[in-house]
Formats: sequence, structure tokens, C-alpha cells
Amino acid sequence: MACRALVALIGHPQHGWTLFDTGYAPRMLEATRRLPWRLYRLATPLRIRPEQAAVRQLAQIGLAPADIRRVIISHFHADHVAGLRDFPDVPVIASAEAFVSIAGRRGLNALRRAHIPALMPDDMAARAVALPAFTGPPLPHLGPTHDLFGDGSLLLVNLPGHARGQIGALLQTESGPVLLAADGAWTSRAIREQRPPARLTYFFVDDARAVGRTLANLGAFAAARPDVRIVPCHCPEVVI
Repeated sequence: MACRALVALIGHPQHGWTLFDTGYAPRMLEATRRLPWRLYRLATPLRIRPEQAAVRQLAQIGLAPADIRRVIISHFHADHVAGLRDFPDVPVIASAEAFVSIAGRRGLNALRRAHIPALMPDDMAARAVALPAFTGPPLPHLGPTHDLFGDGSLLLVNLPGHARGQIGALLQTESGPVLLAADGAWTSRAIREQRPPARLTYFFVDDARAVGRTLANLGAFAAARPDVRIVPCHCPEVVI
């Protein structure tokens, strides 16, 4: 099936523009041209056009990289961070666990976690903002939250299993609440039918059992909060 790699642009009246993940970018092709990184492309064939990069799409609506105040990274798999270098000097927010999970990884040890170090900005250490432990009011079945802006408009939540320290975000939007589920599930159908990913994919995941628990928790959350639109990052059903 054809999967997307979605990026969310979030506008806040006081805190400006935020990106949730950065998706693919053309540099991904160069970064995966040689072994061992080419194995990533063999496992997940890529179709990337320059105009699909987040930075190019933002330009189409009149936004420059400097207009982005912060980037939230759900987790550091390559399909979520390949566009990071297009946003220089912007703080990069992620869970402390996620930052630790990629620290010092090189070669096959990095590829094992779908992490490609060449995609990381050279000044990543200076721009990294590690989140504290989440202790805010829990979401049904998903657990404690972290209120990023302190006004309830953007609540971060842990979605363990797929990648160490993976997080999602519950947004309060003009058209209703939206949960950006990252790779807590790859498709909406997976949540509806409780269909786990193919076992072959467990080679890349952090905790296979937690993948199943998070999928079940997303299904229970969907039943408890039918008002929330759940958006998995790779779902072909998502209408933009």
C-alpha cells in the first residue's frame, strides 16, 4: 500500500507556528545512497518529489523556515526527521528517552532503530529541548500528559512501543480535537480492527509487546472519546 509521511503545522495565537515532525525530504535519497543506509530504502521504497518537502509546502502558504518557532519530533525514525535540516536554529522538542535512544548510534546499530545520523542537524545538541516526565491529567487509556503551552491547546502523550520515547499530541483545533498518533498505529484501519503490523516490522521497533498495548489503548481511547479525530502519520485515509 502507499503510505504517507505526514507533517502537522500547528498555529497558536500566542506561541506562533509549530511543526509536529518534518517528514521526508530529498536529502533522504542521498543519505540512503550507500550501504548500510540503502537497506532502509529497500525495506521502505521512497517516492519523494522536491515540492513535497515540508519547507517547500510551507513556502506555498507564505511561511519561511524562520516563521517556525519550534519543531516537535514524535520519534527519531528517518521518515519523521529527514526535513529537520531545512529549519535551522529552530528548537527541537522530543522526549528525553527519544534523545537518549539515538545518542552515539552509528552504522547498523543506528539503522536497527531506523535512525540515520546524517539527517540530524550539526548543532542538534544546542537546539535539543528534552521534555520532562509527563505528569499532567491523563487521557483515557493513554496515560499522563504534558501541557506544552500551559493552556490545554496542545497536550503531549506517550505512545510507547514503536520507538523509544515516541509521543503523540492532542490538539484543540477550530474543527474539534485531533490526536496526532505518530506511529502508535500506521493506519486508521489498524485502530478500528485492532490489526497489528506485520511481524517483519518488529525488527525495527523498540518493544513489540508495547506496540500491541499502544494499539489496544488507541482503540479504547477512540471508543471513550469519539469526538477526537485520530490521525496516524502514515494513514492513506487521511484527507488533508
